[in-house]
Amino acid sequence: MGCRISVVTVCYNAVDCIEDTMLSVLGQTYPDIEYIIIDGGSTDGTVDIIKKYTGRLAYWISEPDKGIYDAMNKGIAVATGDYINFMNAGDTFRDQSSIDTYVDVIKPESEIIYGDVIIKYHSRFQYRKPLWLDHLSECLPFCHQSVIVKTGLLRDRQFDTSYRILGDYDFFYSCYKRGLCFQYIPEALSVYDSTEGVSKDCLSEIMAEKFRIWGIEHNWLLKLPWQVKLIKDKSSHAIKKILPPCLVLQIKGLLYKFRR
Repeated sequence: MGCRISVVTVCYNAVDCIEDTMLSVLGQTYPDIEYIIIDGGSTDGTVDIIKKYTGRLAYWISEPDKGIYDAMNKGIAVATGDYINFMNAGDTFRDQSSIDTYVDVIKPESEIIYGDVIIKYHSRFQYRKPLWLDHLSECLPFCHQSVIVKTGLLRDRQFDTSYRILGDYDFFYSCYKRGLCFQYIPEALSVYDSTEGVSKDCLSEIMAEKFRIWGIEHNWLLKLPWQVKLIKDKSSHAIKKILPPCLVLQIKGLLYKFRR
């Protein structure tokens, strides 16, 4: 299936990792890619790196934004491809033929194409398959960097910028509830750097945003079991902070397999 793929990189003060991401995109063997970079007004040298490759970019801009989802919406607005992938600063494609692998098997009716991911945690890597799609009722079962979405779909229903963390989950949850066509490809598209992870303080905000997405933010009875889970998650988060990275990655992998 021949189509144009728009790859959008959102970044802000990412001087240490933006070039790796850019080279990963620019090194793809697929012939019809447009590369878009939306920078949030970086002041650390990120823009200087972007300028080195301006001749190979379809579009780039550096200006303040209202958060990551506002920046992603800017990318959607200028994209001309049939599908969009978001490969944000710090993340990369698995290899040079990653997009080729996906495009070769996209079905015409597919609106959201998702696949496996390689998780990077410090200097260690773990191959991970997505959870079953019905897990969308409670979490994002795949990595956003390993997803390609029809551009028209993203234009019709852009990311809700009122969410600071879960704007992508809100989008995919809505698509799932509407019965849109998801296609799974059993290949890793991206390498996602999870080293930084989510802070303990963010766990409460994530849960609050989930309650909004599910429409239960005012129903204490439905919220109760999830708030119990939040307490467990915070305890688990504290324990992981004192464990060596290799053990943390092994534990994450085992828990993920158990959920599948």
